[in-house]
Amino acid sequence: MELDSETYLLPQQRNKSKNIKTWYGGIVKNGVTRWVSLKTKNYSIAMEWYNNKQASRFSPKKEQKPSIKIEEAMEAYLADLEKVRRTAKGTIKGYKCCLNLFLAWCKKKSIADIGKITSPLCFEYAKEELTDKTKNTASVRIVALRGFFKWVTQYYNIDERNPFSGIVIQKPKSEPRKFWTLEECEKIIEVTSDEEYKLWFAFMAFAGLRKEEARQLKMENIEGGKISLIGKGGKAATIPISSRLKEHLNKYLALRGDAAGLLFPKLGIKTDYNNNFGMLITKWAKIAGVSNADTAHLHRFRHSFASNLLRAGKSIKAVQMLMRHENVTLTLNIYGHLLPSDLEKEVEL
Repeated sequence: MELDSETYLLPQQRNKSKNIKTWYGGIVKNGVTRWVSLKTKNYSIAMEWYNNKQASRFSPKKEQKPSIKIEEAMEAYLADLEKVRRTAKGTIKGYKCCLNLFLAWCKKKSIADIGKITSPLCFEYAKEELTDKTKNTASVRIVALRGFFKWVTQYYNIDERNPFSGIVIQKPKSEPRKFWTLEECEKIIEVTSDEEYKLWFAFMAFAGLRKEEARQLKMENIEGGKISLIGKGGKAATIPISSRLKEHLNKYLALRGDAAGLLFPKLGIKTDYNNNFGMLITKWAKIAGVSNADTAHLHRFRHSFASNLLRAGKSIKAVQMLMRHENVTLTLNIYGHLLPSDLEKEVEL
């Protein structure tokens, strides 16, 4: 092991004749000895200085962090997600957005090297960039960046603590979901200009189907007054058709006929329908004059289905089963505020 050019002598109390008891440490470099005051009269502290100096001579030199450009590391990480881990395209797109926002902030701070990213700097980023964001948005960005830096330490074999590991965004409190009443759902359906869209909305509003579940329905899925489908997570489900939904279905079939195949031939094969549908649902909600029209979205029909069932006095267990939630706790967490608040009648056996 290569030694440092400096060596050290045991501490001494020099100039004892003058009754000076301060300890001095000896440093020998290039054959020249110089004594430096250790600014202490305590022997133990003086020896601690000597032992630390001796240990530093023989300890291995700290390896310098490799120079890794943030931008290059991000490109490599995204490529790994896509080609090796085969992560879903939507997830990669979201991660890329979060990483690019962080990269833009680093550029403003003139930081280009991964080695310059420290925990204090990450706290500064969170304070400057995430304070005004919703807790969900902030959490998504932190999770994305934490995953990226975990990958960096493993991929580049850097024995460093993840700089984002200490940043925790509190889980947002769930807020009551906005919904439309039965009358408002009917108004939106009435003003909708396309027959396929009308029934599509009805399946979401009066059977609680998710937008993709309803969009991909086939005639074979409608039989015996029930809807059979493969839902979220690949789970099979059978849902009864209410009298209200049956009216809308019969009107539509009178125009379409009962030929086999997709229930919505145009809507079912349309691949870019969701690109502009946010604007269309907002437009129709405004024309219908319903509440919260400015924030209208398709999933609100499903929320409305559950909310209207509870408002009609249906049991929370029945709502859970119709919504196909994993357990009743999930249903309660989302819609519990709609349960009857007057318990005087409920307490009677």
